[in-house]
Amino acid sequence: MKGILNGVRVVDLTRYISGPFCGVLLADMGAEVIKVEKPGAGEISRTVGPWKDGVSLFFVTCNRNKKSVTADIRRPEGMAILKKLIAESDVLLENFRAGMMEKIGLGYEEVKKINPRIIMVSVSGFGQGGPWRDRPAFDGIISAVSGVTRMEDGRVERSKGAIHDHMAGMYAMMGTMLALYDRERTGKGQYVDVAMIASSTMVRSDAIADAYLSGDEAAMAGDDSAPYGYLKATDGWINFHAGPNQMYHKLLTLIDDPFLHEERFYDDMMLRVEHSKELFARVQAWADGKSCDELEAIFLKAGIPCGIVATPGRLLRTEHLWERGYLVKQPVHGLEGEVPFMGFPIKLSEHQDLEYKAPPAVGENTEEIYTSVLGMTQGEIQKLREDGIV
Repeated sequence: MKGILNGVRVVDLTRYISGPFCGVLLADMGAEVIKVEKPGAGEISRTVGPWKDGVSLFFVTCNRNKKSVTADIRRPEGMAILKKLIAESDVLLENFRAGMMEKIGLGYEEVKKINPRIIMVSVSGFGQGGPWRDRPAFDGIISAVSGVTRMEDGRVERSKGAIHDHMAGMYAMMGTMLALYDRERTGKGQYVDVAMIASSTMVRSDAIADAYLSGDEAAMAGDDSAPYGYLKATDGWINFHAGPNQMYHKLLTLIDDPFLHEERFYDDMMLRVEHSKELFARVQAWADGKSCDELEAIFLKAGIPCGIVATPGRLLRTEHLWERGYLVKQPVHGLEGEVPFMGFPIKLSEHQDLEYKAPPAVGENTEEIYTSVLGMTQGEIQKLREDGIV
């Protein structure tokens, strides 16, 4: 695939989501992303569900458009192969626990001796330093410690999907692109340290400032607009937002409730916030008995922002996602026909027709890469296979 990053080679040592997602964004844009996997088993997320006919759909989302080679880097011969790949590449991408790369002899100081122009990108839960450096991290953990987990009415709730892994992957891709751009000007590689906690806490920056100036309790007080929230419909839930005065006036054209129409609420946002629970209850009473589609049609006709809480099936049926090319069909090894997944999320006018190739089988490109990039002979590769190195 000819893309913006055509000619950029990435050595991908990542697993699960945060690192692989960075890699797949680079691959979607044309970079040659080479997964270095364990012989036989491959990367661990090949075993993660959901599955269809024994094929992991989880693995597909973060590994299309990549290539795969095998090397047992626990053995000297496998590590030697990895180092040769690093010498011939532009980017080294990893998301092990902080300190693991140093432990196996591939810390940045060692890596840049192999290739001074290399850009090494590390994605971890808490970054490569600090008192939390060695703590393990999963998406829900980061949701909690970043302040993104929702706390309301005595309960806590995190969103569906590995949001925080994906956010870190996006920041890692941004860091990679910045480092590549900087190298064009300076000729120097550099180390990119991406922490999930920093990527996620970015969205709470205003709340941090509010806590500093007004205190934690004030910053936790919640809403600065009302009424809005999730209305229960007969067949699901829909979110609406009628907080700003203009939207509230539109809401009043829909609901004939004397309490909502009291003059004191008309242009007083803070008063509406003060009475937010009662206002919302009145809107919910009006919504009772209506379906999601009915409420959506009513709100949209009135010019009130809204959105139905989507199940995976509803996403699959969302015309907008298909029309814009956000949802795409791509091949999957082991499954007949093509399967829909989300495509590259950014629209570029000069690169509109992207290609989506199936994620590679374990070691699918071993001979191709080892011969064309490393100059190995077929005999050398066969000997490595016999010895269980690749």
